Amino acid sequence: MDFDFIELCKKRESCRSYTGAPVDDAALHTIVEAGRLAPSACNSQPWKFYVVNGDEHADTVRRGVQIMGNNRFTDKATAFIVVTGIKPNYPERVGQVLFGKEFASIDIGIAVANMTLCATTLGLGTCILGMFNEKTVKEGIGLSKKDKCNVQLVIAVGVPASDEPRRKNRKPAEDVAVFVK
Repeated sequence: MDFDFIELCKKRESCRSYTGAPVDDAALHTIVEAGRLAPSACNSQPWKFYVVNGDEHADTVRRGVQIMGNNRFTDKATAFIVVTGIKPNYPERVGQVLFGKEFASIDIGIAVANMTLCATTLGLGTCILGMFNEKTVKEGIGLSKKDKCNVQLVIAVGVPASDEPRRKNRKPAEDVAVFVK
């Protein structure tokens, strides 16, 4: 297999310009499968993914992520994956108490990274959204305030308007990595 992971990482970006073209359901199933296969502490899998594709539910989710003048670019994103956190299993909860770490958030981050990288391989653009009105987003996926899950992130998905990723502005490797021998 001729595959360059670093090239994939360079190509994946927070896409903020979509064509408005529909996203194929099969592609969304593949993306969710990439998230489902992500590792998690104690195999807890503390997530549930709600896939919204091109209907009035997408308009509601869109309204939920377009707050305070932000995220207007989602007008042309035709699909969303709403990532909710669910109660981690018992071993993970014990680990959280013993080690003072929120493993579920880390696990969800890994799953979302898998999904966004997968979307890139399918020629789709994604943007991970952390600012949203949770009540409105929950309404868009058919949940009420009484539902105990929390919306952690929303992933906008769409056909990118450009095939060329923006130049990445990253710190140099020597500023972020220390090799200890």
